[in-house]
Amino acid sequence: MANSSLLSPWVDLPSVSPYILREDDECIRGHRYYTNLRLDTLPGQIIGGLNNAEVVFLALNPGFDERDLTINLKLPGYLEANSHNHNDPYNSPFYYFSGGYESTGGYEWWSRILKPLINAGVTESSLRDKLMAIEYFPYHSTQYKHIKPFIPSQLFAFDLVRKAISMNKLIVIMRSKRLWFDAVPDLEKYALSMMIKNPRNPCISPKNLGEENFQSLLSKLKYV
Repeated sequence: MANSSLLSPWVDLPSVSPYILREDDECIRGHRYYTNLRLDTLPGQIIGGLNNAEVVFLALNPGFDERDLTINLKLPGYLEANSHNHNDPYNSPFYYFSGGYESTGGYEWWSRILKPLINAGVTESSLRDKLMAIEYFPYHSTQYKHIKPFIPSQLFAFDLVRKAISMNKLIVIMRSKRLWFDAVPDLEKYALSMMIKNPRNPCISPKNLGEENFQSLLSKLKYV
């Protein structure tokens, strides 16, 4: 595995619900927002692989859609794709665009958010190969509630962002820039980063990014 200095903690994720790392569970079980977490579905800290990614999106945490239970956990190949992303976050595809996941809430959300890029000519195969997304907090919830201090799996996400910076990846901060800056201070002054203007609707559009930034993304994601 390339860049294997950042070993993933997700290899130890239980194979049955509740889907939470033991060290994370020990940190947050007594937290008042613990019951807000949907641990009956798979975590979503990472989508895509850092080695091939041209653009890295930084989000807050995966929301919850009933399809996470009724479709994702029953969809052939989904568990393997999710596990592969988390266990090898360097060489994995952005699997929602690998084909066969169109019925999932994740595909619906990302295809909507990225629609301006798709309309501008970026293919789903390019999104599959050239995108990566990292969530600030890895577990699903219907509404995010901040939990302090950091849990162990978050430290892995922050290491991946630092690695992305060292590899000169283009980074788009979609949500909660202050949380990300506090977690990865180098990010605040990183020249190859951009921020969404309206994080409540993080559509990747010229209006939300600015025309120049949108064109930069387009040039990174379009196959020549």
